[in-house]
Amino acid sequence: MSTRNPKTVTNLQILQYSMKWHHMAHEARSLLDVYSGLLSNQSVILAMNSSFVDPLLQLQSQLKKIESSFRMLVAMPSLDKVKEMGSSNEDIEDLENLYQNILNMFENSLLNLVSTDFYKLQILKEMLVWMSEDSSYLQDRIMMMINRVLRFAAWKARGRTSVDAPCLGVLAAELSLLCSHDDSSIAQQASLGMCHLFDIAKCQHEIGKSNPTDSKSHSLLFSSDVEFLAKKFRQDKRELAQTVGQTLLPSLLTDFVWSLLMKLSSPDNKIASEAASILIVTLTFHSEKVTMVSKIVDAIYKKLCENCFHNMKCDMLQVITLLTRTSPKKVIFQLMDYPVPADDTLIQMWQAAGSEATPAPHVLKTILLILKGKPGEMEDSLTGKKRFSLDATNMMPLAASQALCTFLPLGSYKKAVAQLFPQLLMALMFQVFYSSELRLMLADRTLYAEDALRVLLNCSGLQQVDITLEKNHFWNNPLSEEPYHHDTALQLYLLAKTLSDYNFPQFPETLHYLYKLSVEGPRRSEDSIIVVIFLTEVSFIDCEQLCSHFLSLPKFKSKFQFLICLPLNIGSHQYLRS
Repeated sequence: MSTRNPKTVTNLQILQYSMKWHHMAHEARSLLDVYSGLLSNQSVILAMNSSFVDPLLQLQSQLKKIESSFRMLVAMPSLDKVKEMGSSNEDIEDLENLYQNILNMFENSLLNLVSTDFYKLQILKEMLVWMSEDSSYLQDRIMMMINRVLRFAAWKARGRTSVDAPCLGVLAAELSLLCSHDDSSIAQQASLGMCHLFDIAKCQHEIGKSNPTDSKSHSLLFSSDVEFLAKKFRQDKRELAQTVGQTLLPSLLTDFVWSLLMKLSSPDNKIASEAASILIVTLTFHSEKVTMVSKIVDAIYKKLCENCFHNMKCDMLQVITLLTRTSPKKVIFQLMDYPVPADDTLIQMWQAAGSEATPAPHVLKTILLILKGKPGEMEDSLTGKKRFSLDATNMMPLAASQALCTFLPLGSYKKAVAQLFPQLLMALMFQVFYSSELRLMLADRTLYAEDALRVLLNCSGLQQVDITLEKNHFWNNPLSEEPYHHDTALQLYLLAKTLSDYNFPQFPETLHYLYKLSVEGPRRSEDSIIVVIFLTEVSFIDCEQLCSHFLSLPKFKSKFQFLICLPLNIGSHQYLRS
C-alpha cells in the first residue's frame, strides 16, 4: 500500500465510502447527489490543473466548476438536519462522515488550486462575492474553508521567491466587510482570514524589496497572536484600516479602496454603510498610497450624476476631501476636465475638495498652472504651431476660472488666497484677455474669469474697488465697436487704475510679482500688454518708489525703463493704440 500513489489511495477510499453509504441512498439522496456532483467537478478541476491549457482559460473553466460545486454545497442542509435523517447511531455517524467528506472534498479542491498558483486565490474572492449577493450563501462552514485555505496559502508563501496574488486587495475588501458581521462565528472566521491574508501580503511586500529579509521571517508578524489581532479587527475598524494600509502594496490598496467604493452603490444599505465606514477610515490614514486617483474621482462624479440623491453621497464627497489632502494635483486636474459650465454635482465636488485648509495652497497652485493655458488653443501635432479650436475638451482654463468662484470664498482658503493674491490677480487678468476671443462665439462661457476676479477682490478686502468698478460698468461692459483686444485692454486699464487709486494693500507683493513676470518674459504678446498696463498704472501709487526699486534691477532696467520714464499724465490706453 505504501508504494501506491497518494491520489490512488484517496480514490480507493472514496470508492469504499461510496459502497458503505450505498445502503443509505434513500435516506440521504440529497447528500449523495451533492457528493457525486462534487466528485465529478473535482475530477475535471484536477485534470485542468495538470494540463497545458491557457492560464486564463484554465482559471475561467475551473471557476465555473467551483461555482457549480459551491451552489450545491450551500444548498446542502445543516449538520443538525443531516443527523435527523439517521434512524440509528450507526446511520448518524455515517451521515456525519458523508457530510464531512463532502466539505473536505470541496476544500481539497481549493487547496489543490492554491498550492500550485497563488493567482487562483481569486476564486476565494469570487466565493465571497457570491456570498454577498445572496445572504443564504453566507454560511459558517464556507467561511471556515476560506479561512483554512488562506492559512494554507500563507504557509506556502513562506520562503517563496515570488507571490503572484493580484487579487489580495479585492479579497481584503470582501473580508473586511464581514469582520463586524452580526453573526460572531462569521466575523471570527473573516477576521482570522484577514490575518492570514496579511501574512501573504507581507511576503509579497518583502519579496518586492531590494534587500529582503530572511525568507523564514516573512510570515511571523501575526503568527504568535493571530487570535488577538483577529479580535482587534472585529472590534476596531481603525486597527483594521491601519493594517491594510501598512501591509498592502499601493496597487493592492487601490484595489481595496476601489472595491469598497463600488460597494457604496450596493442595494443592501448595511453593506454600503459598512463599506463607507471602512473606506473613510482607510483613506484618512493611507490616502497617499492610493493610485488611480483620477479614476476614483471620475467614478464618484458619474455615480452622483446618475443619482444626485445617492444614499452615500456625503461619504463619496468625503472621499474627495481625503484624496485632496495627499493628491491635490490629480484631484483638481480631474475636476477641471469636465464640460463648462459646471453642473451642481461638480460644484459640490469642488466644495468637498476645498473643505480643508492644508491642501489649499496646492489646490490654488494647480489651478494657476491650468490658468496658464489659453482657452481654445491647441498645438498642431504636425507643424507644432498653436491653433484655435472650440473643442470642449480644451476648455480647462474656463473650468478653472469658474472653480475659483467656489474655492476663493471658502474660509479654509483665506490664508492661501492672501499668499497667492498677485498670482491669482494676474492669471485672471490674462484669462479675461484670452476669453475676449471667445466672446462672440461662446457668449455663455466668457464671464467666468471676470466673475472669479470679482470674487477675488471681495475676498481680499477690496470691496470698495469692486463697488467703484461696478459704478463704471466694468462687470457688465458690453462689447464696443473697437476690436475686442483693444476693448479688453481698456477694461484692464480701468481695473489697474482703480486699484492704484485705492492704494491697494497688496501693492508690494503685486509689484514684485510683476517684476518677476517681466524678467521671466511673458509667453504671449497679450501677456506683455497686460504687464505693461499694470506697471504703468500702479506707478501712480508712488512713482519715485517704483522707479528707484526697478531701476536698481539691471535686467528690468534694460527692458522696461522706457515705461517707467513715461510722463504720469499719459494713460496706458494712449500708447496701446500705437
